[in-house]
Amino acid sequence: MILCDYCGDEIHPDSQRVYHKDVDVRYVTLQDCIPEDFECVNVTVFGEGDNIKYLKNGSLLPEGFQRVSVSVRDRDVKYARKQGQLPEGFEQVSVYTRNGEVKYARKGDISPTGFDHVSVYAKNEEIKYEKEGQHIPVGYEHVTVYVKTEDILYTRQGKRVPTGSEPADVYVKDKDITQVKCLQVKKEFHTECLEKHIPRRDEAVRKFLNNVSPKCNVLSTGVHVKYLFGVGIEEQDKSKKKEKRDCKAAELLRKVSALRNSKSGYILVHFVGLAPGDSFTGAFDEFADPKLHDLIQDGKQFCDVYRKETLKSHYACKDFGDFLVLYVGAASTVTTSRFNTKTTFDDCIIDIPAETLRTFVRERKTFKETFHRIPGVTHADDLLNVRENRSLQLKSNFEQKGGDQALAEYIIKNLKLAEYISAFTKTECGGSYLYGVHEENCFLEGYGYETKVIRIQPVVLRDRTAFKDTLEDNIGNTVLVCDYDGNEVSVKDEIIFQVHFIPCTPAEEEVYLRENCESVNHRHGDVDAVVVHVSVRPVSGIVFYDKQGPLAYRYDKQFKLITRINIKDWVRALTRRRETPE
Repeated sequence: MILCDYCGDEIHPDSQRVYHKDVDVRYVTLQDCIPEDFECVNVTVFGEGDNIKYLKNGSLLPEGFQRVSVSVRDRDVKYARKQGQLPEGFEQVSVYTRNGEVKYARKGDISPTGFDHVSVYAKNEEIKYEKEGQHIPVGYEHVTVYVKTEDILYTRQGKRVPTGSEPADVYVKDKDITQVKCLQVKKEFHTECLEKHIPRRDEAVRKFLNNVSPKCNVLSTGVHVKYLFGVGIEEQDKSKKKEKRDCKAAELLRKVSALRNSKSGYILVHFVGLAPGDSFTGAFDEFADPKLHDLIQDGKQFCDVYRKETLKSHYACKDFGDFLVLYVGAASTVTTSRFNTKTTFDDCIIDIPAETLRTFVRERKTFKETFHRIPGVTHADDLLNVRENRSLQLKSNFEQKGGDQALAEYIIKNLKLAEYISAFTKTECGGSYLYGVHEENCFLEGYGYETKVIRIQPVVLRDRTAFKDTLEDNIGNTVLVCDYDGNEVSVKDEIIFQVHFIPCTPAEEEVYLRENCESVNHRHGDVDAVVVHVSVRPVSGIVFYDKQGPLAYRYDKQFKLITRINIKDWVRALTRRRETPE
């Protein structure tokens, strides 16, 4: 399912598509200084379909790719195949990168010291850079980049491209960046949103700024009313509606976080599809208020942080009855839209509250680096008397499908193993995650109540090594481990969990050694019935179940850009004593 990035409604395959680069891109304009430690290399951009690659000038063009031009307007980036055809309202930029970080500078800026001139090539969303004089990579094409706010648009040669922009130079630091993929987030819009709703949004923002103050931070978001109001009776429709609402909720929280961390501002909420004369906004309140309340992490009241009013209540904006103005007050501490880490209850794990995490980091506890053990367990039958608690969680193996690697991926994706690991690392003794143990309801005759009993549901593995390697590699690529100062710790260097196998076969046939929780006979290639045991140790630091770490943002009004707060700055802001916002 493809969703319109503006209104959130579903896009049909024949709809117009627009793509953009994620907010980790840095743009440098004419008046900006070149970032410290950056050097400049001119790159050329190449595209094939929706794939983009940057290559240093003269490099071999990738097979199936062609050159596109690059231009900028504010912070949106567009790619066009034919040079000289510029997107409307865009201008030429130079692009600078450092360790995957990209910045754009308008044409005529001084190149950063130490950068090489490169060409940029594109293939779908993959970017390649090649030095001048090198061959174009096989399968790639040269592209030109156009920038406007945070969006990157790709326009193919011979097709209509926006006007008012200039081609851009692209710069990179890493000489070996040819093989590095440039991470991008694809945005797509309805043609109606591009031609009607987005221009109307821009006009509303302009008039509102003139009415309040041009110095104010003003952001906007659109949401189709049918995902706020009661539409969708079938279960499938409800599932789709939830996905669309979740997508718009994430966008709203990102922008609220950015404004709370940037001395306040306004969000214009455009109710796409609202009937003329309908002034009911209660559906948005129901949708947004609980989420907005979660972003009050400095002890204030909801009414002191947020205000709402219709945009038409401003005289200059009386024709915009389908817009709501949400005022967002400044925070006295960093506001995080998603912490991406968990803590434990005795029967489950939960999102950790901001104040709890703040206290945890300030206390800087030092834990013993010992992995959690389950005393007395050498065989699956020994688990019949265990019970879930803050350091022990049981997961059922109802229906095992696919091979060993598929099972490992299922446990990570559907049974939230990374989230449990992040929670267990905050306890003094760590924790154990058992897959293949089920708590079954059992009615006690004569006593008149229902309790739970343990049932073993053996996990059948043909190759433990393949299963274990998949589990470890996926978790290693998923979690982020940091010390209390926000310095990243390599999961390979600091092992935080171990995968073991508790045998379900008779103990005399296969001994499970308690000393190292490892089976003597792995019997690679044979069917093996076990309970999977993931043992987690406590960590003197913070473990996030998402490689992104905490999601907290700032808004740069000068460049009209929402940027992530890096984790070191986030930790400092989180633990700093509260100050009264300016």
